[in-house]
Formats: sequence, structure tokens, C-alpha cells
Amino acid sequence: SERRAGQIGKVIQSFVRKPTAETNQSSSKKTRPSDALCDAALRIGASQLLFLETPTYAAVSETVEILRMHPKIKVSKSQISFVNAVLRKMSQEGKEKLKETSVLDNIDPWIANQWIETYGKNTTETMVQAAMSQSPIFLTVNHWQSPDKLKLVRDAFSSEVDSNSSSSKESVAEILPIGSIRVPATLRGSVSNWPLYEDGVWWVQDPSATLPAIALFKSLQRIKEGGAESMHVVDLCSAPGGKCAQLCSMGFGRIDAIEISKTRSRSLRQNLRRLGMETSCNVTVQDGRTWIPNNADDASNTVDGILVDAPCSATGLGSRRPDVLRKKIDLEELVTVQRELLAHAVDNVLKPGGVVVFATCSLLKQEGEHQVEWLLSRQRGGTGSNSVAKVETEPFLPGEIAGFDDCIDKNGWLRVLPGTLPGALKHCDGFFVARLKRIE
Repeated sequence: SERRAGQIGKVIQSFVRKPTAETNQSSSKKTRPSDALCDAALRIGASQLLFLETPTYAAVSETVEILRMHPKIKVSKSQISFVNAVLRKMSQEGKEKLKETSVLDNIDPWIANQWIETYGKNTTETMVQAAMSQSPIFLTVNHWQSPDKLKLVRDAFSSEVDSNSSSSKESVAEILPIGSIRVPATLRGSVSNWPLYEDGVWWVQDPSATLPAIALFKSLQRIKEGGAESMHVVDLCSAPGGKCAQLCSMGFGRIDAIEISKTRSRSLRQNLRRLGMETSCNVTVQDGRTWIPNNADDASNTVDGILVDAPCSATGLGSRRPDVLRKKIDLEELVTVQRELLAHAVDNVLKPGGVVVFATCSLLKQEGEHQVEWLLSRQRGGTGSNSVAKVETEPFLPGEIAGFDDCIDKNGWLRVLPGTLPGALKHCDGFFVARLKRIE
């Protein structure tokens, strides 16, 4: 009911003359616990009738029974009769009323209008529709360049569900072209009990979230001699650690992981410890907008590559976090922080000739394309702490990142839109990734 809250609310209102508890929240009148419980019951029942194909008897009678049996909240007979009547009416006419709603009713109108302006109505509806169901879980495998390791993990997960599932494609682990593994939809239980977890062979990570580290690795491979072991890279907003783990797995010689939150940095260290990577990188608790590498004046310690996966509105994560699409967004503050991180990385940390990858899990252009356009438009000038470095786009090339060619825009940046790619990639989170080289 949470994902379809907007449509469900509209259908309920079409059968209800008085405001629901949710409607009353915007008024000064205090909502009684029994009213809130009845509203919740209506939404659960509506969800079952409209979207889950639950038999009418179960959806209506069992929902009403919950109101009668609640151990702490007393619900009057008139309230119970009201909920019963609305649900029975909905069981007969609800599907027709549902046709009068739109999937766009489930997200904040401002977000919907922004997306329609940027991507068009049809693509926006596709993206929102993708957020109406939970995405599969994807894994990144340690030593990702090893086909044998990928097959080991795939086979371990497929055999885990063989005895309890059908032979459908969804019950078999799948290796994606990018190297991620889709976990079988039929696999249940805690992630910590899944195959090879304690061995540190894999970590949970959406395919879109793997793109920034892959982009950095491929670019540095092309422009710098000596191999990854001779390079110094930085993950400037590193928790919970998926991208940092990728960098470790890729074999970079020096890795600095910067995280502003002490709590999140503890989780980062725990994840690296499980993966056997705790000695492969230096974790520092500090604001990425002020961090400078040790011995920054020593040419041997200059930074070859930086990942800036900046804090953002997370509007690309609707499938995993449907609440983000209904929240009000303080975009001004987020945009400011993103610019400060990006400018500091380029001006004060990255060496000339080095590469920075800027990424956000946002579907708003203000947090993606507009930020890179701003960075590219700056003029070189100033000295010392006021110096402004010049950068140019290091474009993504067709065939460079398997499965994502259709996401390359006219600027050579990547814009991943949920629900628009073929196969398992249609479940990817929304993401923006741009790769830039600091001019010598």
C-alpha cells in the first residue's frame, strides 16, 4: 500500500464522503487512534482488492476482523460498519475507479513535473511504474575480472534455491553483462546466511552503483602507464562501501576512503573487514569538502582518480525506497554540497591529468547534468586556495560498459533511467555518472 499510496488514496476518497485520517493530518483537528486505525485498514484492504488480487472475502472480512480484535484501540461498531461498507463497495466498483487514477499519483507532484519536463510523460510513467515493485537484489563479486569467481557465486546461489523452486528464470542466479549477479527472486532469509557471505566473496550492490568505479578504472587504464597498483585513488563519500570495495578489488595501489559520518564509517570498516579488504585502504572520518591527502605537496602522493558519489535526493532509488518519491526535497542545500565536493576534489585534490567521476543516484538534472555543466563553465584563475582547475569531459564510449550503451547521452555522460533497459537491467536504480579529466 505504501508504493501505491496516491492511487489508493484517490480510490478511497471516491467512496468516502468524510475525510480520512490521512486527510485530517493537514488540519489542526487531532486524529483519534481509532480513526487512524480505520484509515490504515481501508488502505490495506484497498491494496488487496485493487493490486494484490486477494479474494474479496479475505480482503474485506479479515481486514474488518482486525478492527474488532485490536488489543489496545477500541473501534466503535459504526466505524467497523463504515470500513466494511466502503471495502464491499470497492470490491464491486474499485477497479473502474482505479482506471481514473494515474501511476504518477504515487509520487510528489513537483518531482513528477520535473521528470515530465526532462524526459517526457511516457518515460516518466515508465520510471514511476518501475518503482511500484521491489527490485531484485544484485551482487558485486570480489575480484570482479575473474569469470571463474562469477560462475562460482552464480552456481552457489542457483543451487541454494533448486530444491524449493520451479525451473523459471527468476529462480536461477544470472550473471549480467556488466559482471553483476542477480540474486534469484525465490531466495529467502537473511543476507548474512546466504552462500559465501562469510567468505567475503561478494557484497550487495545495484548494477548502476557499480558504474562510477568501473568508469574510473577504465579511464585510468587508458591514460596512465604502470597498472592500477601504481595509482592513488580516493572515494570521497565512501560509506557504505560498495564502490570502495570495487576499488580494492581492482587492485589500486593506494586507496583513501573518506566518510563524514562516524556511524557510517564504522559500517564501512565492518564491510571491508568481512571482505578481507581492511588493509587495502585508509578510512578517514572527515568532511570530503576539506580532506587533503597526506604529503599533498609530494609529487609521489598526488591523486590519480577520485570518485565523488555525492549525497543527493536519492530519487533514483524509488524501487528500493518508495518514500523518497513522496518527500519534499531541500534541493538548494544538496546542490550546494555537491558543488563544494566536486570543486574541492578537482581544485585541491586531483592532480593535473587525473580523472574525477561525479555520480548521484538522482533523476533530477539539477543534481546531475546541471552540476557538470556548472563545473565545465568555470574559468581557470586565481592562485593557492582560490585556484580554479579546468576540466574536460572524458566521454563514455560505445561498448565500454556492457549493457549501458543506450544510457550514453550526447555529452558522453551516462544517464540510467529505471525501467528503460532490457532484461534484468530494467531493474537498475536511476543514476547519473560523468567522467572528467583535469587538464594539464
